[in-house]
Amino acid sequence: MAKITPDRNKMDAVGRLAGGAAHDLNNILGAIEGYATLMQNSLPPGDPARQDLDEIRKAVSKAARLTKTFFIFGLKTPMQRGTASLRAAAEKLRSREAELAARGIKLELELDLAPGPQDVTGDPARLDLLLEHLLSNASDAMPSGGTLAVAARPAELEPEAVKSVDPAGAGTVFCRLSVRDTGTGIPPENLANIFEPFFTTKEKGKGTGLGLAVVYGIARQSNGWVEAESEPGKGSEFSVFLPAAPRPAGV
Repeated sequence: MAKITPDRNKMDAVGRLAGGAAHDLNNILGAIEGYATLMQNSLPPGDPARQDLDEIRKAVSKAARLTKTFFIFGLKTPMQRGTASLRAAAEKLRSREAELAARGIKLELELDLAPGPQDVTGDPARLDLLLEHLLSNASDAMPSGGTLAVAARPAELEPEAVKSVDPAGAGTVFCRLSVRDTGTGIPPENLANIFEPFFTTKEKGKGTGLGLAVVYGIARQSNGWVEAESEPGKGSEFSVFLPAAPRPAGV
């Protein structure tokens, strides 16, 4: 299988561009929302223009969600620092089993963290979002069904293998979260670009190309990193390495 780790210098440059564009776009959206609200409040109840202004405000809200994605990718959104349970995040996916089964996808959870570290340094909400995007990406890659395996394992690395932004702060003890599918796979010529915003191999209208950009941003902001392996016709595996949270003394 072909394997890649995103080029940090390239992704940083794209992230700065995305973050700057998102900031400017947010200002424009704020003005549109403000004037639309003022106009709507000035109209009497039942005025047909109120419905048109509602549609404008809905479009603004949708665009604002996209800019939030750019901020996460560009590391511009503050993250709540704390401790997140990798096992708890993965266990939440059991609620998706019936939905996936209806699409012919079997969900397998392989949680092998004990007695190793089970918690990571990061934001629980962001970890849930990262998993959601990886799950969505994997299930979309299996339009005819297949197996989706989510694994969480401890990983003690050699210092030279650590690819964190701050290796000293990360240490060498990590939790590795992997999502593997038996789907269509990614052509080698596309693999190096999959974490870039708006890059997608899906059909038009079936993907924004932002999911893996968010995964990259969250992993990076958590002082971890993401790797991808894929082979056309055999599936893909995405692995996220996150620094293990310090364990209490004596544990």
